[in-house]
Formats: sequence, C-alpha cells, structure tokens
Amino acid sequence: MAPGVPAALRKLLPTVLCTAVVLGAALWQHRVVAVSAHALAGADWRWLVVAGVATIALWPCSVWMMRGSIPAHTSAAETSAPQTSARKLFALQLALPALGLVPTASVLVRLRFLRRAGLTHTAAIASMTLFGFAAGMVRIPMIAIAAVAMPRLMNHSGARPPWHGLAARSEAALRVAGGHPWLTAGLGGAAFAILLALIVLGVIMVRHKVAARGGWRQLLLRHGPAEARSALKSLTTTAVRPGHAALLWLCAVAEPLLMVVALWAVLHAVGANLSLADTFVVQLVTVALAPLLPTPGGAGSRELTIAAGLTAVAGLTGGVAVAAALGFRLITFWCQVPLGLASFAYLSHRRHI
Repeated sequence: MAPGVPAALRKLLPTVLCTAVVLGAALWQHRVVAVSAHALAGADWRWLVVAGVATIALWPCSVWMMRGSIPAHTSAAETSAPQTSARKLFALQLALPALGLVPTASVLVRLRFLRRAGLTHTAAIASMTLFGFAAGMVRIPMIAIAAVAMPRLMNHSGARPPWHGLAARSEAALRVAGGHPWLTAGLGGAAFAILLALIVLGVIMVRHKVAARGGWRQLLLRHGPAEARSALKSLTTTAVRPGHAALLWLCAVAEPLLMVVALWAVLHAVGANLSLADTFVVQLVTVALAPLLPTPGGAGSRELTIAAGLTAVAGLTGGVAVAAALGFRLITFWCQVPLGLASFAYLSHRRHI
C-alpha cells in the first residue's frame, strides 16, 4: 500500500475486498438473488415488525451487559447523573457494530471509552475480557445443544449434510491422484510451501511488533504487577456483585435468544414456517460457522453462512434462504450502520472516546 494512503483507508481495505467478493458471488448467482429479492419485497410486514422489535430489544440488553461488566465504583463515579451514564453506554453500543466494519476499531473505541470513564488500561482490558467471557460461556453450551439437535432437524427436513457422499468423492479423488502422481506431488508440495511461508511471515511480523514494543517481558509487565492485581481484584468483585452479575449473565443469555426470535420472524415473513426450536438450531450453528469466513463485522460471511445453514440444515430453497438471510442482516445489522456512525460522531464530539 502506498505511504500516502490514509491509515483509515488501509484499515477499510479488508471490508472493501470482502464486499467485492460478496458482490461477485451475488452476480454469479444472480437468479437466486433475483428470486430472493422478489420474496423479500413481498414479505409480510407484520412479521418484519416482530423482527424489528426483537432487534430493538437487543439495545438495552447490550447496555445492561456492558454496565454489568464495568466495575461498580467506576460506573457510579463516572458522572453525577445516572441517566447520562446510560446515555453514553447506549451511544457506545449503537456505534460498535458500525465500527466493526473497520478491523480492531470497535475494540479500540471500547477501550478508549472505558479509559475516559476512569478505568486504568489494565482494568479496562479486564472489563472487556469479562464481557467476552460471559458471552462465550453462554453461547458455547447453546451451540453444543444446536449441534446435537442438528441431525434431527436434517432428517426432518430431508436435507443432505455437506459430508454426504464424502467417502465416494474421496475415493474418486484418490484414483485421480494415483493416475497423476507427479502432478499430485507438485500441487501438494506447492500448497505446503505456501502454508509454511504464511506461517513464517506471521511469526516474523509478530516478533517485529513485539521487538518494537520492548520485547515480551516489557509487553506483559508494562503496567506493573501491582496494577494487574488491582484490576483482577476489581474484576472479581464486579463479577460476584449480585446486581452486576445479574445484568451481565441474564443479558448474555437474552442476546442470542433475541437474535433467534428475529431470524424466526424474518423466516415467517418470507413464507418459511420454520419452528422456533428449528430456528434456534440454524442460528446457533451458523454463529459457530461464521468465523470460518472471517470478515470485518461479519460483512458478507454472516449472510452466506445463514443462507447456507437454512439450505443445508433446514432444507429451504436457495431463493427463500437468501431472502431470509438478507432480511435478517438488514434488520439486525445494516440498517443500524447509519445510526452507529451518527452515534460515533456524538461520542467523538462529546469527547467520550
């Protein structure tokens, strides 16, 4: 990248590339996209309202969950008016999804917000860790339940799993490889060399960044053991306080369930009468598969994984599945991007970040 290009544009490059890939896939499957657009245009607006209400209910959940992860003494001392604190947290949770389109931006903005709220750097990192820990500890059991229930749903819907006929395809591939041993060895060696080069490049980049910051010891002990112990004590105190723990864990449970309700309502809006339990399975399975296609803010990857899950697991047709995926993401993400940018401008203007 040319040195004259602003850093913000360089950070947006992954989003632009992912968007280009998604647009290319949409042009390639233009017939399916046309059918899905027609189905989405004729969707039942009453079900879309239900999806919108479930999405709006996510906003206070996110605010309460963030409040539950912030040490009590900091959130109380942040301002003399509790309404102002709630307004700041509300603006922050609106801004974070839009900022997620730029890699690492949402993490840095949340960290800066907590620092401006009065936390030390280590305490802010600990608070963010508690937030992520609660979300992970709730979603992992849900994903496990969905994975166990997935074969039953696939048997009911008549959908074939992606690994159907894998043995036959593997046997055919081995026969082809056996017929061209030198070509197979060359391709395998090239793939191994590329993988090894990527690993070496990653290690060199990490070592270079660590060396620029004074080495591993300086990086890990930069803030001192006393501050780390203080942050850990504040974190554990926050986690076991009844009020904060209730906000944190109850909202961590409510958020994925509200997303399930939103997807369920969009499915009914486009004419796919999937039950709430089956929607739970599809939503949580796609949440687990989305990181396999890492994109900033889940742009494109979430739509693809949801549509693939609805097709491969629930047995829906391609047009209906894509319509449901697009409608779900429009309501729960893309329509909130302008609000997020406005919220980010408000926080910047008020110097809260």
